Amino acid sequence: MQKSDLNFLRQHKPTLIGMDRCRKAAVCIPLIETEDGYDLLFEVRSSSIECQPGDICFPGGMVERGEDTQSAALRELGEELLLSPDQAELLGLMDVLGGSRLYVYPYAVLLSDYQDTFSADEVASVFRVPLSFFLEHEPEIYHTTMKVIPEENFPYDRIHGGRAYAWRERREEVLFYQYKEHTIWGMTARMVCSFAEIVNREHPCA
Repeated sequence: MQKSDLNFLRQHKPTLIGMDRCRKAAVCIPLIETEDGYDLLFEVRSSSIECQPGDICFPGGMVERGEDTQSAALRELGEELLLSPDQAELLGLMDVLGGSRLYVYPYAVLLSDYQDTFSADEVASVFRVPLSFFLEHEPEIYHTTMKVIPEENFPYDRIHGGRAYAWRERREEVLFYQYKEHTIWGMTARMVCSFAEIVNREHPCA
């Protein structure tokens, strides 16, 4: 290989290593206009579903094959809240949340004429929180520690230290908001926090 053969490297557009093996999910951050500003709409997941029953979340789900993240977010919004397309105005893609081989794409959406409808197959209930609550309150922060546990057939003989190798543990922040009786935590809380920071940065007096 000659130096001229390396020119293709100048044209390479970087991505995240392993991104092609990561799962993608898309959610909507639903906003509802009120006399006092805006509310955020949340779902309480049905206790009968397999994944995270009873948790508080935004409408959303996994991106299906051949589907882009925006289409997935709006599809899930319509399915879970029983909305027609003309009831949701897409405002834009917010900051993407990544980790544990899952990337979540949150879209801010303004709802109109919403009557608290939802699909009982996936949603137990819905509730609203004034956006101002999140603009004025910082989340509580707790921490978890993730440990590396190799499989039994891991080739310890090929790494320095073998079974005594000093694996680095990963410490992660877990965010919590408490609004009345509702505990909003985890990935949903992190998306709320990011969204509140975006709003506060652009409109400090919102």
